[in-house]
Amino acid sequence: MRYISTEPEKTFMRVNTFYSPEADIGTDSVTVCRLDETTADRIKDWRAHGYTTHFITSLSWGNYSDYLNGKYDGKNHWDEAQKDGSGAYVLHGLSSPYMVPTLSFTDYLSVQLSKIIDMGIRVIFLEEPVFFTKSGYSDAFKTEWEIFYGSPWQDPKLTEDAQFKASKLKAFLLRRCVVNICTRLKYYAKTKYNCQIKIYSVLNGFINYSQRNLITPGRDLASRPQIDGFAANISAENAKTPVIFNGRREGRVFESAYLEYGIIQALSESSGKEMIFINSPSGSNPKPDWYEISNNYEKILTASLLYPGIKKYEVCADPEKLFGKREKYSKTKAVPESFKTTMLTVMNALRRIQQETPDKKALESSVGIFMSDTAMFQRQYPDDNGYSFAYADSIEEFSCFYGISLPLMLNGLHIRPLILENLTNQSDGLFGCKVAVLSYEFMKPLSPAYHHVLCSWVRNGGVLVYVGEDSDSFNKTNEWWQRCGCSFSTPAGHLFDTLGITAKVRALKRKRTVISRTPSYGIYDVGKGAVAVLDANPAKCAQDKAFSDLLLKIVTAAAERCGAEINGDGLLKAERGPYRIIAALNTQYGENIPIVGNFINLLSENLEYQTLIVAEPGSYWFLYDIDAAKPGKTAIIACSAYTEELIADSSVFSFYAKAPEGMQCCCRLWLPDDARIIVNGTETPFTREKSTVFFTFEGGENKIEILYEHHEK
Repeated sequence: MRYISTEPEKTFMRVNTFYSPEADIGTDSVTVCRLDETTADRIKDWRAHGYTTHFITSLSWGNYSDYLNGKYDGKNHWDEAQKDGSGAYVLHGLSSPYMVPTLSFTDYLSVQLSKIIDMGIRVIFLEEPVFFTKSGYSDAFKTEWEIFYGSPWQDPKLTEDAQFKASKLKAFLLRRCVVNICTRLKYYAKTKYNCQIKIYSVLNGFINYSQRNLITPGRDLASRPQIDGFAANISAENAKTPVIFNGRREGRVFESAYLEYGIIQALSESSGKEMIFINSPSGSNPKPDWYEISNNYEKILTASLLYPGIKKYEVCADPEKLFGKREKYSKTKAVPESFKTTMLTVMNALRRIQQETPDKKALESSVGIFMSDTAMFQRQYPDDNGYSFAYADSIEEFSCFYGISLPLMLNGLHIRPLILENLTNQSDGLFGCKVAVLSYEFMKPLSPAYHHVLCSWVRNGGVLVYVGEDSDSFNKTNEWWQRCGCSFSTPAGHLFDTLGITAKVRALKRKRTVISRTPSYGIYDVGKGAVAVLDANPAKCAQDKAFSDLLLKIVTAAAERCGAEINGDGLLKAERGPYRIIAALNTQYGENIPIVGNFINLLSENLEYQTLIVAEPGSYWFLYDIDAAKPGKTAIIACSAYTEELIADSSVFSFYAKAPEGMQCCCRLWLPDDARIIVNGTETPFTREKSTVFFTFEGGENKIEILYEHHEK
């Protein structure tokens, strides 16, 4: 028996199989994967067990053999598969190619997905519209080039201009495909069933896409009314992609995830569209390290919860593998019972967590870090070129971006990702930030209008820190900065012209010497604000501690010059109703920060009652703050089961608790009165800590009753 909430959907899970009691984790809805001969039956099966059902499919790859081999329309479409410069197909797995999103392929997908609407689905997720940077050699892409640019195709590997043009075209084709599919499916649903449907685009983080040499439409897609929202699929596998800081190469899961969620959160803030954060644990390794998976899950979860403007979460993918019988898959994949219990505690807490307006003071004290869609446009350099500075491996590591973010974040500053394109599409594209860091060594502005917005912001008291030496050869692309007559014929040159500091920057650059380890820098007053220029490639701030320390010094000095207060306490925090989310940054100064209160630790197997939290560097906390909650007579604080309250009066408090069968569940209640706890008619022992009690019970369907002893007397 499932008790369906009348509240808006807040939690989702993704399923590949038919319903099973072991996978019944009680989310508000399920998202069914894959369109095949079993899809309709799987949808019916989950609906029959009380779940609202949605559907998700990949946009760029999948089981498209009927289309590729001519079964669909009698034509062979292998010319539409993405190819690299050697003529090889770019594959997902062993046999599924990534597709060029042609109009013909768009028609095919629209027809296929209309079948999903016939099955009663009203919410569709289109996952990962992506194009590889190394692609661009198939006949279909060459044809699209000639139509789009009105000129013969150019080999993207030959020049920076050809690569940039190819990337712009790829983003356009993906956006055209998504918009057309959404339009057609919505028209189909309205005309055939007189209903409205919602369509979300599921994206991995733009930072990781850049690292992995993938292109996707970002801010451009967010501006399209046909798209109802986005889902941010930030996985530990992608977040742990190694990055360089102070010359050390390692995965930084929390920091990467926090930046990724922030970039996609900015899409929601600027467009007003709905946003779902995916914080599901993942482990695709056939012999997973569950300690590592659990550790990374805490980091991904904490990063996602630190953005209080989000209220919807996909909490689990493939629950049958996490909570089902291990022998169905492999004994080497056994999930620790403690991890399953904690996961269900978190999942049910997310059904209760409140959406909050971001704290204005916290925004003002953070340092903005700019990112642009165009960072994905220049990830491959011509064969005979590359960066002209010593740290050539920074291309692969994306060190230019991490060089301006990690030195600040890992030294305790609060940073906030910003989207460059938002500057001209949002009344406050900087979202209240007083200090922002920008570099054009790894991305380019698509419009000079961005600089006029930045100039106005600086003149009204903002602090802009620019890091770069114009060493990026993509400055040579035939874009607007080559035709506007600006200084240096680069985007940075136009920025300096607009700010009125070109002469000062020229003098700064003349100080540069080849042998000097310390780069030139300057801080200049512009109106009520200031502009700091660090004449160095930002990748050096990732590779060399002396450079990263200098960047921190410049940001701090520029902020102090204008009286802008930036937070450097090393703690990222969010308050969401009674919930407290804390990340103690893995800072260089290594301070432990004590936090006193009455907390329930939701990331502990036994829902520990703690009056002192010691936030050590690199620790992450998801807490229930009893003092903030101010619960009444009896209340559920946390439970690793789906709960539905039934009765609450002077004599009894009772509720149903449902969890996957075969697992151990735990519950902590606020219960100041003396009482007995009855689970399915049997009295259950419990432990008391102050006015809370803790007890456990088996998974499945349970009726839990709290009988007040004073009433019985």
